[in-house]
This record gives sequence, structure tokens and C-alpha cells, in this order.
Amino acid sequence: MSLFKEAYFCGQCKKLTLELDALLFVENEGQVGFCSEACIENFYTPWVEYFETLEKSWREANHLGDEEILEVVGHPVFMDQLLRRPSEVYRKIFEGGEHIYSFIVKINDQKYGEFHMMCLCLVYDNQPSFILTASATKEDKMIDNYRWGEKMKEPKSFHSNSEEGSKKDTIEIDENILQEVESKKSSYLAHLLEERSPADIPVESFSLYEAYFEPTMMDPDEIFSRKDEEGDVIYTYIKAHDREGVSFYYFIVCLRIEKGFEENKDALVPIISFPSVDGDIYRTYREGELISGNLKN
Repeated sequence: MSLFKEAYFCGQCKKLTLELDALLFVENEGQVGFCSEACIENFYTPWVEYFETLEKSWREANHLGDEEILEVVGHPVFMDQLLRRPSEVYRKIFEGGEHIYSFIVKINDQKYGEFHMMCLCLVYDNQPSFILTASATKEDKMIDNYRWGEKMKEPKSFHSNSEEGSKKDTIEIDENILQEVESKKSSYLAHLLEERSPADIPVESFSLYEAYFEPTMMDPDEIFSRKDEEGDVIYTYIKAHDREGVSFYYFIVCLRIEKGFEENKDALVPIISFPSVDGDIYRTYREGELISGNLKN
């Protein structure tokens, strides 16, 4: 037996670990792992500053530096649509082998009208894992800047699977119901934005916690049932987790669907899911009747 053992280290702070699972990865193509989100941010800061500076300079040269629609950048409702349901996806492969993805989505909003959201990001398992820069525009010439690299033929392969549940062999969801879920999602995300603390887990880091969706759905600590303002039955799944010694809650808010299914066979469709370290958020979402035991999904 050799005296040597496998060992890994953080790509930023160089902290050594004997467990690969202790590291966070944000790229399928890359072999660099990190011990914390802070190290991820520090490692990619040069790219973030570089891309943001390029866009700022281009906007100033093209008289788009004061585009009013830029105020939506970072808004959870619009960022969620961009990151989870992009309509266009491009991939730029650098000579050094690095992969940068560009996500674009067209949005039609009652307040802001028609506009596009765009971002450059890293991707892990076909999901955005780290945002390098994000933007919004109503100008086609600005959108063209984000059509960078090879256009991916199947943008739907980059759509978030968590919204459809952890099992794909359950049921087919009617298009009208999906539209209802999308409408509720916008409302719930806006409400979450108002309630959450600035010190809570950043919205742009939510995708790093998607691995906790299935454990929460399949083995929740608590499930609450209530009726919302529209009279629909809402279930909230809550489970406490631990990551790198930091405890947090993961929440999944679901809509119960009854119409059109066999007797005693309802369906739960996730509306939103998110992590939080805020005790006030935990108390807020413990609303309604506490259900004992797990529900069959």
C-alpha cells in the first residue's frame, strides 16, 4: 500500500483537501475547484472586470450608456427568465480551451415593454454556474454583441429542469397550467425580493444550490399547505442543509394541480426554489397547515 493519497486544492486560496466533494466546480470543461463561493468570485474577478469594462466603453461610444432599461439588471424576476429559460445560447471557446457562454432572452413586460436580457456566464451541467457580466437593452446592435461564438442549436437543453420536478416520467403539464405557473413565479420572486435581506445568499448564486432541490423534495423536514390569494393550493417544502460548515434552508414552493387527472392522483408543480440563511425568511415561509409525513409526488 502506497503512503500517497489523493489530494485536491482550491484554485484560489490553495487550501488542501483530501475530499473531492469538498470543492465547488463551475465549469464542466475546467479542472479548477474552489473551497468557497468567495474564492470563486476572487478567481474570476479579472474576467468580470474585463467584460464589464468592454461593455461600458462600447455603450459610451454608441451613446447607450444611459439606457433606462439597465435598471432591470439584477432583478430576480427577469434574471430568473434569462438564466432558466434562455431563447438563444452561444458558446465561445478561447484558444486556451476556456468556454464562455452567452445567454439571451426576449422579455415583454407590462411596465418596461419589450426588451432583451443578456449575460456572459460559465456553465456546469448545462446550467449557468457563474455570471461574468449581465445586461439589458432595447437596441439590436447591443444584442448582437452577445451573439458571440457558436450558436447552440438546442437552447432548451439549457433550460432549468428543477421547475419540472425531479422525475420526467410523471405527467404531461397542460400549456395553460405552465402559463399560470410562470405568472405565479413572477409574483413570488418579486415578493421574495422585497422580503429577503441584503446579507442573504445572493440571487446570482442560487444556481449553485440546485443540487439541494431533489433532497428537499424527496425528504423535507417540513411541508406546509395553504391557499393563496387566487384560491390555489400551495405546498411549501423546507429542509435544513449544511454546506462547508454553514447551515441554510432550502425552500421549494409548489402549486397543486387537480383538474384533468385521475381521482386521488394530484400533481405538484414547483413555482420557485431557493436557499436562504435568513431566519426571518424561514419563519415567513412556515405558513399554513403543517403536514406530517412526506407527500407522494
